[in-house]
Amino acid sequence: MTPLKLYARDAEDMAVISAHLQDAVGQVGDMAYEAEAQRFVLLTNRYCWEQEKTPMRVRSALQINTVRSIQHRKLNMARRDGVVSVLAVRFEPEDAPSGRLHLVFAAGGEIRLEVEACEAILEDISAPWRAQSRPAHTP
Repeated sequence: MTPLKLYARDAEDMAVISAHLQDAVGQVGDMAYEAEAQRFVLLTNRYCWEQEKTPMRVRSALQINTVRSIQHRKLNMARRDGVVSVLAVRFEPEDAPSGRLHLVFAAGGEIRLEVEACEAILEDISAPWRAQSRPAHTP
């Protein structure tokens, strides 16, 4: 399996990253906002949707740049071992090129980032491993 490395510069690009991050899991302690560097980083165990035959996961890093501020809701940021499951990542342009980037998690959790521009990188940072199962969604 070829390691994934995707760049996002607009809402369409972010939709591609979102599709690859759906059902990724991580811990609250694997998120970091570096205010001086204007960067937000999220480490996850990403489900490899592009691998159709064998269920696989891989450690991935999502880096979002030009972050002005961060807000969160329904997430206990003090509980560093709390588990989050990614549902979607969306960019909403506001006053081009700036806007809001939303990281939406299961159980209603969300992180909202005010960004100067849509600048994100999703990159696999480990070798993949066999997942116990394929994520399933009820309609």
